[in-house]
Amino acid sequence: MGTSDAPTNGRDAGACLLVADDDPGARTMFATLLRATAGVTSVIEAEDGAEAVQFARGRRLDIAVLDMNMPRLDGIETALRLRALQPSLQIALHSSDPELLRQRAAGLELPLFDKVDFDRLLAWVERQAETTFAASGSAADEPNLELSCTRCGYGIVSRLPPARCPMCGGAPVWVEPLGWTSRRAAADERLAG
Repeated sequence: MGTSDAPTNGRDAGACLLVADDDPGARTMFATLLRATAGVTSVIEAEDGAEAVQFARGRRLDIAVLDMNMPRLDGIETALRLRALQPSLQIALHSSDPELLRQRAAGLELPLFDKVDFDRLLAWVERQAETTFAASGSAADEPNLELSCTRCGYGIVSRLPPARCPMCGGAPVWVEPLGWTSRRAAADERLAG
């Protein structure tokens, strides 16, 4: 397990990336390649899915690259838990058996990469990091919304509603809970004086 929080590419702000892989050699290789990717300022290495979830509980992450086959929590279960903790986290899965990965990850709408296809994975990470870096100034100014899933009732607080509910995995219509608008208006009024 290792963390590099110092800017790795000369930028003052950029993406915080998590790499989870139980193979220390593969994890180190991916982390090294990803540290050199434009827009990535820090890389955290997790030994497995359970450790990745622990990291996500303690800090904001922008991008996660998860191995499919890991002990304790596999890549899919880790992705589901990470989405529940941080709905805006961009997650990709990779495996040495991409066909099995495609079958097991069907319906999750996650990018899937073959472990030997470094170029495609690095290009995807760079696009995600650039998007994160470009949006970091404007997104901080927008207020969080309190939203509920129309399918299962799960509630989140987020700037943007996720495409899928982290609890039920469905594609709901997100709604503000009953009374939220009036509570927000009342709170804004109190703050205004």
